[in-house]
Amino acid sequence: MTIPLRDPSRKKRRLPLYIAAALVMAAVFISLFRDMGVVDSWRLRKTERQLRGEVEKLRQENALLKRTVEDLRGNPAVIEQEARRLGLIKEGENVIVVPQPQEPRPQAPPQPRPPRR
Repeated sequence: MTIPLRDPSRKKRRLPLYIAAALVMAAVFISLFRDMGVVDSWRLRKTERQLRGEVEKLRQENALLKRTVEDLRGNPAVIEQEARRLGLIKEGENVIVVPQPQEPRPQAPPQPRPPRR
């Protein structure tokens, strides 16, 4: 009984397949992890979403500040309210300062008395 030998040309036929597989793997690796690859694109999209959210919040805050400025320029009630907050008074008004109540000091518990006989 003879043992069949491996075909030596079989390795030569698989060599192009191995080379092609290695090239495909290298191309996938490069496309995923190089600058501006898929992974970088995902990170950039996430950052873009966060920045868009921040921009929207800042736009809302800016609109609120613009309304406040307009009120302070032309609305007498708002101007007076802000002046009062700053401690300003009108001519002819008197200021009454009410002191803050002090917190009572904690009293020591009474000492126990010796028993009577």
